Amino acid sequence: MKVAIIAGPYIPVPPPKYGGTERIIHYLIKGLIAAGHEPILLGPGDSKVECEVVPIVPKGLYFPKTTKQVPAFQKLLKAAHEETEKQISKILPRVDIIHSHDFDLLKFKDFPNITTIHGPIEFMNLDYFSKRKNLNYVSISKNQQEGYPDLNWVGVVYNGEDPNLFPIVKRPDNYVCFVGRFDQQKNPHLAIQLAIGHDLKIKLAGKIDFQGEEYFKTEVRPYLKHPLVEYLGEIDAESTTKLLGHAKCNLHPTGFREPFGLTVLEAAYGGTPTLAIARGSMPELIQEGMTGMLVEDFVEGYHQIKESFKMNRSYIARRARVLFNYHNMTRNYIKTYEKVLKLSSK
Repeated sequence: MKVAIIAGPYIPVPPPKYGGTERIIHYLIKGLIAAGHEPILLGPGDSKVECEVVPIVPKGLYFPKTTKQVPAFQKLLKAAHEETEKQISKILPRVDIIHSHDFDLLKFKDFPNITTIHGPIEFMNLDYFSKRKNLNYVSISKNQQEGYPDLNWVGVVYNGEDPNLFPIVKRPDNYVCFVGRFDQQKNPHLAIQLAIGHDLKIKLAGKIDFQGEEYFKTEVRPYLKHPLVEYLGEIDAESTTKLLGHAKCNLHPTGFREPFGLTVLEAAYGGTPTLAIARGSMPELIQEGMTGMLVEDFVEGYHQIKESFKMNRSYIARRARVLFNYHNMTRNYIKTYEKVLKLSSK
């Protein structure tokens, strides 16, 4: 099977630092090649994958750091969108199915297609989806589908990575961590408050862009001089693995309907439990009381976190490795491709 995989123009595949979607695309390509299929990536030209790359931009655009950079970024984005449409049209005679990772396939609705939705479904994009109900959608959690149950969902495929790259750490160091975007959706200030309240060292890593610029200044920066708070900035995959794996607990105070949550999975690969607000996909990723704690808010979390320190880290790692890996993810995507191709042939 020949599969056109469409990534965004933002970050190369695999990502050098931040880039959850790009990391998943990378593992899907690896899985498809291992299964004997032929993926073709439409994405940034500086992507480094083991398949053909059709550039939609010469190199990743990345998200603007400040609001001043947004107008210029939007012009680049418009050009990248036009180039992507152009390259899709060229490649159609060579492929069996298009797999978009959030790129709009409305103009290609009559060709076999699926779109994986990696972000949350929000009010501002309800009209967008209402005009595209006939496309085929894959969610990355069951909960995600509840945001728009009338979409043409053709499957649920959980994200997966390579657990073998995450050593199991049975004796963690004496700190907790937060990894993710610094914005109001991810709420790292709540993780900081909880850690300080327990006199625990906390290490934080992640990216700041224009959407979190003001949030970081007002909610996070005031804590950075505290002796228990260590801010690492945006780090690469190897550093993230070490940070998550050696933590006593991963803190995940999500403030929105999170579709998946890769850091929860990456922490679990190393045996680290996660304390999370029970929103979105969190109950699907975390086995309550066994691989982490699910709470209403981090005030409740303040009283529950010590329970996570008692959990069996070997069990946490084993469960994550069995349920969430890129081989399972790839198999489920292949089933979805076959389902759509079968329906298209009728």
